[in-house]
Amino acid sequence: MMKHKCGGTIIIIGAGIAGLAAGCYAQMNGYQTQIFEMHDRSGGLCTAWHRQGFVFDGCIHYLFGSARGQPFYQLWEELGVVPQQQFVHHDELLRVSESNGETLIVYSNPDRLEQHLKELSPIDRRLISDFCVGIRTFTHFDLSLLQQQPKALMQLGDWGKMARKMLPFICPLAQWGNLSAVEFAKRFQDPFLRRAIPQMFGWEDIPVMVGMSLLAYMHTKNAGFPLGGSLQFAEKIADRYLELGGEIYYESQVEKILIEKDRAIGVRLYNNEECYADRVISACDGHNTLFGLLDRQYVPREIQRYYDGHLPIHSQLQVSLGVNRDLSTEPHWTTHLLDRPVVIAGEKRYEIGVKHYCFDPSLAPQGKSVLMVVLTTNYDYW
Repeated sequence: MMKHKCGGTIIIIGAGIAGLAAGCYAQMNGYQTQIFEMHDRSGGLCTAWHRQGFVFDGCIHYLFGSARGQPFYQLWEELGVVPQQQFVHHDELLRVSESNGETLIVYSNPDRLEQHLKELSPIDRRLISDFCVGIRTFTHFDLSLLQQQPKALMQLGDWGKMARKMLPFICPLAQWGNLSAVEFAKRFQDPFLRRAIPQMFGWEDIPVMVGMSLLAYMHTKNAGFPLGGSLQFAEKIADRYLELGGEIYYESQVEKILIEKDRAIGVRLYNNEECYADRVISACDGHNTLFGLLDRQYVPREIQRYYDGHLPIHSQLQVSLGVNRDLSTEPHWTTHLLDRPVVIAGEKRYEIGVKHYCFDPSLAPQGKSVLMVVLTTNYDYW
């Protein structure tokens, strides 16, 4: 068995966005770090797949922080993504269409959205006005407030400062924070909108506040798609980490976190190599960390409850296709409401969302397109 002392003081498990970011900030603050990654590339879930000239993206739809001076921008600047990264900014989130041609267009501009919704359903105008007022309000809401400082380090003054910044948004947060898109749709009188509204954010169980915040940030150009896709985005952060002096070891899967006197002192890889450091950060799968790498030894009961099976698991299936057709003149994302359901994986589907990526010409050969369908599904079936 080979043993050696790491050159730095922190070992990080996983070269996904969380692991890379942890490594960057550790290096910026004077630590020496090493990242151990099980795959042959960085990015983790922020990835893409290359097939015969096509790039099938697997992660980012919209990135908060794509506009200078807006929330989250400083984070990506420190991690080496902006200002070099270019973004595509959409004027509409998606469309929801009936077979008869009736269509909801989810504009990012709240004025256009309000006018459009009222044209579709004048009888729901008061509800529509309230909804669009909320979107306008959230254009001024800094979603990064809760992430700017570790809670354990916050003093009474810090909490007071954050509370003052949150105060103007207390009412809209209370009004929209716990309301799902499905519940919101039931408030409409128009039958088409009652069916279309649950799909307007791409996920019917999403809290309306989250969808409103997305539209608000799209309107302020702070929720763009990174040109080149998710994997290229992740590689920029990996490059920044390496420039800061960090080290990444690929195809180096961690088997166990080494413990001595109730303190993490290093890791053992599957090739039996042991590496030691003053601190260990696990930035990989939470279940594997707690129940695999740590052998359940340090899992308090309240954390175990998150993994006992009583919470719903929203597994998703992604189907990506490279097609010999230019779809750039078509709406980039449309959810089709079906007159008759189709059965997929034993479940009836009353809607199918189809998205193309022609807005980023680097993802497909000229004159061709990438199509993607994502379905929430039962993992056990697959």
